[in-house]
Amino acid sequence: MDPGNKKPLAGCIILYNPTDSAIKNIESYLDFLNVLYVIDNTECVDEKLVKEIKLLDSKIVYVHQGENKGVASAINTGAALALSSNYQWLLTMDQDSNFLGSDFFDSWHTNINDTVGLIAASYTDKYDRWQKDYSELYNEIHFAVTSGNIINLKLWEAIGGFEEKLFIDEVDHDYCLKLRKYGFKILISKKKLMKHMVGELYDRLENGSAKSKTFILHSPLRYYYISRNVLYLCKKYFFTDFDFVICRFYYLIKTLVKILLKYPDKVVYLSFFFEGIKDFALSKYNKHGH
Repeated sequence: MDPGNKKPLAGCIILYNPTDSAIKNIESYLDFLNVLYVIDNTECVDEKLVKEIKLLDSKIVYVHQGENKGVASAINTGAALALSSNYQWLLTMDQDSNFLGSDFFDSWHTNINDTVGLIAASYTDKYDRWQKDYSELYNEIHFAVTSGNIINLKLWEAIGGFEEKLFIDEVDHDYCLKLRKYGFKILISKKKLMKHMVGELYDRLENGSAKSKTFILHSPLRYYYISRNVLYLCKKYFFTDFDFVICRFYYLIKTLVKILLKYPDKVVYLSFFFEGIKDFALSKYNKHGH
């Protein structure tokens, strides 16, 4: 990597039962980093695959968490390691995300100051959420997913990092809300720079006909975290960001209706969904079943 006037950049990727595709994804951004922390949440590690990842480059630092501690814990681990090595900026990646070229890394540092808490690479051309023009390259936005972000580590430390008790869903919303609460900006690229998977595609026949409709489907367990964590954030931000609360509660209702009308194995999905509501009422967080 030619440093030029670029800021030193660390990175972290979260692994959980990864496949060989994780290697190709890492290769799409490894050359642009000074160090990559590979944070492995897998309980039973694939030693062969881990060896292949380690052999990609000497800049890779492999950390096995010993168990699945969730997205928030993994990012916090990578952020703490980067900060202890005097990095001020950290790229956060999921194992199924990759970059489409070098554009993001060629320009991410342009016109960036200490008011910017997060710079995100867009993975879609269609955003239905609030955006405000910031510069030639970026829009300001309210929220960004945790993959494909370059986060300001000074601000990560100042706001208390990612909320580990949420484990997975709504971790991104909570972090962005904390940044915005203190007046820090969240930026996103104006063009699509990254590929990112959001769940799995599911084809459903409409009204028994040959016509099908595709939508995103997560595993049933994810709906436990969705219901529990959405309600937690609605409670947490009820008095400070009521517009967000209304939007997320509406999302939760839509999710329930979608399960009832469209999902396969409705009983399984509903059991996890309502278990999440129960654990919210009991203030039971962290990993499901613990």
